[in-house]
Amino acid sequence: MMDEETDRWGKCRWLRRQQRSRPTPSSYTKPTFLFICLFLSLVHSREADDRSRLLYADDPSATIILEYQLHNAPSKDYSGDERKEAAKRQPGAEYDEEKHIKPYFLMPENGPRVVEFYSPWCGHCQSYKPKYIALAKEVNLRLPEDQAEVYFHAVSCSVHHWVCLQNKVKGFPTIVAFKADSAEPQLLQESPTADSVAHALGIRLKPSDGINHAELGANGDDAFRPVDILGASLDGLARTREAVYRDAALSFTHALKTEIFPNRANGRDSEYLDPVQREVFTDWIDLLYWTLPPTWILHTLINDIRNNIDFVMVNEENMIAMVDKHNEVVNGIDKQWSQQCSKGVEGVGYLCGLWSLFHVVSIGVMERHRAVLGARDEISTKVVANTMRDYIANFFGCESCQQYFLGMYDSCGFNHCRRFKQPKSLPPPESWSQFALWLWEVHNDINVKLLEAESSRMGTVASKQKLELAVWPSSESCSSCKDQYGKWNSDAVLSQLKKQYWPGGVQNFRYIVLKKKDRKEEESSGYAELLENLFFLAFSAGIVMWCVKKQHINFTGRHKKYEQDYV
Repeated sequence: MMDEETDRWGKCRWLRRQQRSRPTPSSYTKPTFLFICLFLSLVHSREADDRSRLLYADDPSATIILEYQLHNAPSKDYSGDERKEAAKRQPGAEYDEEKHIKPYFLMPENGPRVVEFYSPWCGHCQSYKPKYIALAKEVNLRLPEDQAEVYFHAVSCSVHHWVCLQNKVKGFPTIVAFKADSAEPQLLQESPTADSVAHALGIRLKPSDGINHAELGANGDDAFRPVDILGASLDGLARTREAVYRDAALSFTHALKTEIFPNRANGRDSEYLDPVQREVFTDWIDLLYWTLPPTWILHTLINDIRNNIDFVMVNEENMIAMVDKHNEVVNGIDKQWSQQCSKGVEGVGYLCGLWSLFHVVSIGVMERHRAVLGARDEISTKVVANTMRDYIANFFGCESCQQYFLGMYDSCGFNHCRRFKQPKSLPPPESWSQFALWLWEVHNDINVKLLEAESSRMGTVASKQKLELAVWPSSESCSSCKDQYGKWNSDAVLSQLKKQYWPGGVQNFRYIVLKKKDRKEEESSGYAELLENLFFLAFSAGIVMWCVKKQHINFTGRHKKYEQDYV
């Protein structure tokens, strides 16, 4: 009887547990609702991210410009015969729709039109925006009544980089004109006029009498600002170190995805890297590998690239796949440059972040050179500067920025030919700081030149106070960086640079090994390195022998016998 009662109560408890664990309709509601909200927020964030990379969309003053957006495009732009052809060439392969996008206005069946290919981070593109709007307005105002409207289009290469790749865009902004019923682009020179556009399109325009250019907004606004050393000096704001590293990581990954392929920098149309570019890219990754702080999470991506360097240099697909693999870890969820770096314009901040990366590298040369084993000749300040110079020459899309830097560097700008001379053996400690100081001087010079150019464009002269604000660090942020006569204090500037661009704590604990490059110049430095290593080994062996002998004397008691004999 007792056993039956116990069994009955046991079954009841089991039934109650099953009922409690059984999901009810209300238990499904909350997780489902949360999942839907999360999905919608991700979709919204993706759309917001894409729209932040568009200069003309949602701008009430730019309604005359047709910003290309895939969700507003005809379906024939991204479907059709290409899908069937791709299946025939490689059955079972995944069809990459993005590669086969063909904007309708690039096809022959259209009237006269003008197309601007741009990148939202490009300062010249931001500066040219009001001029492009004014150009579109003027052309259509001056059209005869029997002439069809001329459409002005804009394509963001940050959103549609495959479209720009297929159209061989080599710099930003690139403006082309298409005649009616033609797919042959005619490249327009920088800042084209309404008459030059009409000539390229083969149309007539009425005289410009009575056209008020001020009302058209041709003078633009102040969207084109100097990219200063902190991305914030002119605004009086300062980024946190966390924001500096986030901006640098965003620009590094952005460059990998958009600047390495295609080879826009030197006007090469090949989709593949030539041997010189492969070596330049490898050297750049090696430089980041040993100069960046070892605790930075960006090393997960850099190490993977180094271990799979041949894979990522095959084509753009492999490079993008590698970046996307680490994107969430490296950049986190908020993939936007800081407000100080972007000047409050969403999607802008690439150049500012890239300069941040350059400065982190420059401080790393000073801090991390002792931690490198192996190819010691690869870490001199001269080699570092040449590596950065070659990277800019081959993989930097801003043509005017590239030309300035190369012209300055190749002419020994800021006396770097003398400042970067280091003896092969035991360079003096102060020589390692020269690269950081040189890059700081170059960046400040660029800031001043950009501010002067902007003032000249606006028809004004930059005041002395504004020019001083363009130079970093300001007297407010570092009172000891300048003396009473306006002369810079190098030690104080280095301290400020390190405070801004280098993390706290000990960062030199992790040693790395660089493989030697197979280059002719290594032969001349090989003997000096061999002698240095032999000297170090001989000195170490002498110390060890002295310690062993000392220990042996103490162990045998000979030192006591010596003292008794001479006491």
